[in-house]
Amino acid sequence: EILAEMIEKRLIVPCYFGSALKLSGVENLLEGIYRYSVQKDYKNEFGAKVFKISRDDSGNRLTHLKVTGGCLKVKDIIDDSSEKINQIRLYSGEKFVAVKEITAGNICTVTGLSKTFAGQSLGMDADKDEKMLEPVLAYRIILPEGMDSAQMLPKIKELEEEDPTLSVSWQEEIKEIQVKIM
Repeated sequence: EILAEMIEKRLIVPCYFGSALKLSGVENLLEGIYRYSVQKDYKNEFGAKVFKISRDDSGNRLTHLKVTGGCLKVKDIIDDSSEKINQIRLYSGEKFVAVKEITAGNICTVTGLSKTFAGQSLGMDADKDEKMLEPVLAYRIILPEGMDSAQMLPKIKELEEEDPTLSVSWQEEIKEIQVKIM
């Protein structure tokens, strides 16, 4: 119990050695996680933290999040955005299983949200957004001959959704796409 508290406060860090490939030390690691983990008490009110945005093979926008309180269900409306959860997915590698709900402490991927961003807090945590570092190096994008900037801009904006260290803007006066990076 004392060791578990010290680990939780990050005063000590346990080290395990082995090889998952050879199944050596895996049982010891799992036993240590079970023995020295302190279960977190989650609130009943819904809260979540977005940690990644991506797209699936069909082009659907995916919001990856950890539920930090309550329960999230399919068709729930998120905050004041009037956007609703269409699907909740639990991924294992490239494959996923769709579920109807997910409870606090779990990580999932949802579809149906178009305005979320990495680092965003939802629900009860909505006012706890952390400041992200702001990109400072500015570049203009030079497209190949004959390529239309207006057609390329939405595709580059998708990259911006997936990488919060990227900032894409359209300069109307000079008809140019500009990118700021870290």
